Amino acid sequence: MLICLPLEGKNINSLLAVQFEEAKYFLLVDDETEETEIVKNLINRDETVYLVAAKKPKVIITGNLLPASFDFLQASGVKIISGIYGQTGKEAFDNYEEGKFKAVKTHKETAKGKLL
Repeated sequence: MLICLPLEGKNINSLLAVQFEEAKYFLLVDDETEETEIVKNLINRDETVYLVAAKKPKVIITGNLLPASFDFLQASGVKIISGIYGQTGKEAFDNYEEGKFKAVKTHKETAKGKLL
């Protein structure tokens, strides 16, 4: 399953981006094969969601995201885990693998912060 982590830097040890649309990079991790791909966010904030959706992730772990992005991704079948702040991509990925996060159902749930 492909997991997307919006990051401030180029590798898994970078901090998760506070705002999905403003991430400098997106790390895509296949949790079965452990293969990774880093995608630089070169497009404007309003189109970021399409860049990520084209990669077909099943889960996105992020700080926060805009309501329109949430709605589009959720309608595309992506599970969204938000409210994750102060963690590196590796910490967030490991916490997800350990079952410490759950997907949010509505955009109103996305503002709750989880510092672990």
